[in-house]
Amino acid sequence: MRLIDTHAHLDEIQDFDGALTRARKAGVQAVVAVGTEFGSNEKTLELAGRFPNLVLPAVGLHPWRLEGADLEANFHFIERELPRCLALGEVGLDFAIQTPREKQEEVLREILGIASRERKPVLLHARRAWAEAFRILKSFKIEKAVFHWYSGPSDVLQHIFAQGYFISATPAAAYSESHREAIQAAPLEQLLLETDCPEVYRGKPSEPKDILTTLRSVSEIKSNPPEEIAVQTFLNTIEFFQLPRS
Repeated sequence: MRLIDTHAHLDEIQDFDGALTRARKAGVQAVVAVGTEFGSNEKTLELAGRFPNLVLPAVGLHPWRLEGADLEANFHFIERELPRCLALGEVGLDFAIQTPREKQEEVLREILGIASRERKPVLLHARRAWAEAFRILKSFKIEKAVFHWYSGPSDVLQHIFAQGYFISATPAAAYSESHREAIQAAPLEQLLLETDCPEVYRGKPSEPKDILTTLRSVSEIKSNPPEEIAVQTFLNTIEFFQLPRS
């Protein structure tokens, strides 16, 4: 099976070389490495330079990283580097944190303007802000977006699918009921697989090889063989990111 981890924080992985070796053995063809702020973006691009075609870079500014950040420096970096990246991410809104909503939305709008001009896909974090994030994406006429680890309300989810956007499944699909419900409702053609590594699931830090856990859980939820899920989500990823098919 050919698999692509579509959302990973490789800059936070301790045993990076070992993690990539284990990922290859698990059938992982490539990893979309997301950035979250200036330093994270720099390291992500450095890793992509060391491992071309295996580490596929995205640069972003996560809502958790806004306090104390030099926003203008981050904006300029993203604007300069985004053209050579696969996507914009990780960006978004998180209304469960103390950073004022107005500041989060202002930052998201600034960055989405760059993505819109460059016609890049957007890798979106949304928590307790699903409708607001969708509304802002749509207002910028973003053509391709994925709501990563979607666990929000079903009515917003239907708007996401109607707009042609995607959601992604994580290893939390093994136990999170809200996440499982979203995966169950998703058309298979609008679903991607990811790990969000090194996110901790059930007490254990994850890495790209754990895309197999995501695959098995999605297979169980959708009642489709793992091989079928693997083929379709691989094709979805190729199409979403406009990657070569070989």
